[in-house]
Amino acid sequence: MPIDGNQATESLLTIQIAARVLGLHAWKLRRSVKSGLIPSYRLLNSRRLVRLSEVIAVIDASREGGTDA
Repeated sequence: MPIDGNQATESLLTIQIAARVLGLHAWKLRRSVKSGLIPSYRLLNSRRLVRLSEVIAVIDASREGGTDA
């Protein structure tokens, strides 16, 4: 799968920081990563990192009701 320009330059965040930015509990985000719902990355055996855009995409895809406008 080719990487677009945005993903190549987007920073990877710790789960804790991504959760704080989105106003979520870190344990909810961590559970979603562990289940494979949200992709994560481990660089050189470090802690799990996520891309904010991928987390937001999963949240948007799971939206129920309402409008997208």
